[in-house]
Amino acid sequence: MVKVKKRSGVTQDFDKAKLKASVKKAGAKDEHATKVADNLASKVKEGTMTVEIRRWCITELRPLDPKAAKAYETFEKPAKKK
Repeated sequence: MVKVKKRSGVTQDFDKAKLKASVKKAGAKDEHATKVADNLASKVKEGTMTVEIRRWCITELRPLDPKAAKAYETFEKPAKKK
C-alpha cells in the first residue's frame, strides 16, 4: 500500500475508495468520481502530499464537472474539537 503524507506530517495509506467517495460528496457523478480516482491512483507515489492529490483531483474533475470541482476545491473540513 502506498503511503501519502498529510499536511500535519502524518502518513497514511492512500485509499482510492475514500477519494472516490469524497469526489461524489462534492456532487460528481459516479462515473466521473471513478475516472478521477482511477487516474490519480496511478499517479500517487510513496510520500505524495495529500494537498498535491487534492490539486490533481480538482484538475482532473474540472473538465468533467466544473460545479463538483468547485465544491471539492472550496470544501474545508470542520475544525476538530479539543
